[in-house]
Amino acid sequence: SLPSASRLFQNMGRVLKKKRKQKRKLRASQKARAAQELEDQKPPRSFVIHRGAVGKEIQQLALDVRKIMEPYTASHLKVRQNNVLKDFVHVAGPLGVTHIVVFTKSEMSINMKISRFPRGPTVTFRVLSYALMSDVLASLKKPRTTLNQYKNPPMLIMNNFPTDVKHMKLLTTFMQSSFPTINVQHVKLSEIQRCVLLHYEEETNVIEYRHYNIRAIPVGMSRQVGKLVKSKVPDLSRYQDISEYVLGGNVSESEFEDAEEARVSLPQALPGRGNATSQQSAIRLTEIGPRLSLQLVKVESGLCEGEVLFHQFGVLGRAGDFCADSS
Repeated sequence: SLPSASRLFQNMGRVLKKKRKQKRKLRASQKARAAQELEDQKPPRSFVIHRGAVGKEIQQLALDVRKIMEPYTASHLKVRQNNVLKDFVHVAGPLGVTHIVVFTKSEMSINMKISRFPRGPTVTFRVLSYALMSDVLASLKKPRTTLNQYKNPPMLIMNNFPTDVKHMKLLTTFMQSSFPTINVQHVKLSEIQRCVLLHYEEETNVIEYRHYNIRAIPVGMSRQVGKLVKSKVPDLSRYQDISEYVLGGNVSESEFEDAEEARVSLPQALPGRGNATSQQSAIRLTEIGPRLSLQLVKVESGLCEGEVLFHQFGVLGRAGDFCADSS
């Protein structure tokens, strides 16, 4: 009958309308998921600044930390005295900046504050001691640093951080998010020329922050052969045959042997003569600075505001106005 046919068409219309609505929701969720995945693949970018009267050494320390965060940091960022935190928040979005590191100095201590744009969290450290990059390099007999090593980000190594303490687990995740992730399946080992080591001392609650240069040295060869491999022409005037140079020498072979745990079989070729695929090489780290000893003071849920999730001195609740003054 006509009424039953009309109801049938109405029901079909409602079903088709519902299906179209479900398809639109599905497409929107897929686009949002794809956009989030694309955003997650982007490397974190940072601002490193100082605020207030901190002195020349803290200003240089901020510049040295910028070197650590290369190449995904604003290397030539200039900060004016009248700049506030909102100024950096406004430009962070268009520039894709995800983190800001702020150094401040008071009569009591030197502080380093790391915040994630745009909604936090914020982690505050007290700088117990530090050494500038120039000081660390000056203390080395053979400092090894090149401009090429800053073309790629460093590898983050976190050691001895407890996983059963809530605020330390949050700190671990937060620090990992401030450095680019490494895809083990597709990484080029030749691009990993630096590493940042964070070591937690549980007895003293101190975090040691170190910055190293990474290089591979072929093992199983003497200093004489090493010079030939590196294309360094030695002085052969006092030898009648090159075999005397290669087989001679007053230093024992064991002096040039690296620890067994430092030796690896290279899955890829690395910079430097003799570092070919499947070659046995020793991994050597040379500290290039800066060097910091940090103590975790406070963790806030927002961008320099919000609930205090952890405080070293047991003060929890709403955040104070420290960020407003120092930013």
